[in-house]
Amino acid sequence: MTAGPLILVPLEITDAVMTSSSVAEPDTTAGEAAWISGHTYAVGDEAIRTQTHRVYRRETAGAGTTPPEDDATNWTDIRPTNKWAAFDGEISTQSTDVEELSWVLRPGFFNSIAMYGLEGEEVQAVVKDTPGGSVVFDQTIGLIEPVPDWYEWYFSPIKAANKLLFSDILPYPDAELTLTVRASPGITVKAGMAAIGDLRPLITSNDWGGTLGGAKAEPRSFSYIKTELDGTTRIIKRRAATDNTFSVALPRIDADYALASLQEVLDVPCAVIATSEPGFLGLNTFGLVSGSMSYDSYGNATLTITTKGMV
Repeated sequence: MTAGPLILVPLEITDAVMTSSSVAEPDTTAGEAAWISGHTYAVGDEAIRTQTHRVYRRETAGAGTTPPEDDATNWTDIRPTNKWAAFDGEISTQSTDVEELSWVLRPGFFNSIAMYGLEGEEVQAVVKDTPGGSVVFDQTIGLIEPVPDWYEWYFSPIKAANKLLFSDILPYPDAELTLTVRASPGITVKAGMAAIGDLRPLITSNDWGGTLGGAKAEPRSFSYIKTELDGTTRIIKRRAATDNTFSVALPRIDADYALASLQEVLDVPCAVIATSEPGFLGLNTFGLVSGSMSYDSYGNATLTITTKGMV
């Protein structure tokens, strides 16, 4: 395999960055309601705070004037609001809407977008050089895994893709990005994570190098089996993630740069793409990266990368 590896470090999406969305906050269609000071809540009631973009669950019956984010005794933070779920750093918390889910953002300099936990038919990214300015990038990607040959096209079931990558976007300091996930009328669309930032190649040499064969994608489930005293057994469903491990052959002259790039993102959740070639979506993971560099000889080196996928 070639065309990799690549690391995308996402920018922080703040209130100043997100200018609008198809999803309201609170999203009443999703059952969200804003917290009201002095209101009497029952155990299990939920309320959101637009200041934190989080949903809180009431743990004790009663009323109070302390906001939920400052009252851990009576409230528990349980998830992001629907509008902000795609930007909370977790794939399993999904923003949802019917037919079309969109955001307009002004993230500053960026050259790529990686998205995960997608459900729908297509995703469109439109970039303007300034808010309301000229379109400099417009690409739509269907959420279908590439088919390797005509036989698979005609006789195999269509496989939905739940992740994608927009790359080669010319960066502008005040760019406006519109991200849209679409589906047929009446169908709910979802987006678990949108990482917008700088896509960096770990190999700068044009001579040779790339991700080696034998790369591994390992699904990891947090579900567990619970056995009662009477022997009854049931599966407790929990979230899941995918880990990746792969090796990269590279010229020794690129080794120090690749190692420094890896060290820069050791504690930063980021998109790690072993190869951008079609048919290897399993090697595109969002998570925490680690690795090691082997200086094999005067002219050769091998970089091994492990990514612990985020749920």
